[in-house]
Amino acid sequence: MLAFMKTSRAERAEVLGAALKAARQAKGFGMEEVAERLEMPVEVLSRVERGVMVPTISTLVRLCIILRLDPDNLPEELPEMSD
Repeated sequence: MLAFMKTSRAERAEVLGAALKAARQAKGFGMEEVAERLEMPVEVLSRVERGVMVPTISTLVRLCIILRLDPDNLPEELPEMSD
């Protein structure tokens, strides 16, 4: 868990994206592989990982499944998401 939380939506999106990228890299998955499994363009996944774009709830759930990531290990304060 993070020792401090950033406050703006953009900063929270960056923290979430960095956490997702770290999880992907720790599992040894390439962006292309994960994007293909999500059925989305690599550019979209890249934007999520850079915090430029916030994933939908359903995409976040699918990412957690693909990366075998426990949602409890995500940053506490997530940016606003839609479904």
